[in-house]
Amino acid sequence: MFSRDSKTIQRSVSFSNMALSSCLILPGDTTVISSSWDNHIYFYSIAFGRQQDVLLGHDDAVSKICWRDGRLFSASWDSTVKVWHCVPGETLSNKKHHFELLAHLEHDVSVNTMDLNAANTILASGTKEGTISVWDVTTATMLHQLPHHSGTVFHAAFSPDSRHLLSTGEDCCFKVIDVQTGMLVSSVTTEEPQRCFKWDGNTILSGSQTGELLVWDLLGGKVTEKIKGHTGAVTSMWMNEQCNSVITGGEDKQIMFWKLQY
Repeated sequence: MFSRDSKTIQRSVSFSNMALSSCLILPGDTTVISSSWDNHIYFYSIAFGRQQDVLLGHDDAVSKICWRDGRLFSASWDSTVKVWHCVPGETLSNKKHHFELLAHLEHDVSVNTMDLNAANTILASGTKEGTISVWDVTTATMLHQLPHHSGTVFHAAFSPDSRHLLSTGEDCCFKVIDVQTGMLVSSVTTEEPQRCFKWDGNTILSGSQTGELLVWDLLGGKVTEKIKGHTGAVTSMWMNEQCNSVITGGEDKQIMFWKLQY
């Protein structure tokens, strides 16, 4: 845990001897959930400073987790995305969480990333072989299976209005998909793989394989600004709701805080 104000590490905890793939703070800011390549998902209590629970829900590395409306979504290299209902335990009495599996979305190959639309009714997943799958979460049925990338899909995210899905992959391409029809709307070629991004439907801020941050005009298909950042790949990115503060993490073991100016 890192303090932005004092720029110091406040607390450190080791969950696993393997890499952590995803990390999020639950509403209320009292619990951190982390997924790992060791197939586990860890629950950590900030208030009590200890590991609270562990979920072994997959047979291979957990690549991405999301939390929406009391449900935990977990993607894995075991070729599944699973949806869990989590009932929090009573921390003081050391009672564990109760996990109920609500849905099991089966894929042909390892799932590397996923995202949910604003209504939490549609899920998009990206695999290691370049396929984008769009799912109806309510019925656990696949709506579209789209082989739009060659190689691993690094990141995928819905537009704010949930009408389009943007993805980026190992093949140095951005792809925009119409969620309702599954049709490819546009494709933008990049000079190098873009590992992560944030977008508003028109403009993209991406983190590249070599550590730069790039601002893209999606309609024009061109870079409007390049910003020197990390010395290795930018692997994660967070942006606040006001879209004026960004935090990036990279393979250079650095966390960087950015203030966006328009």
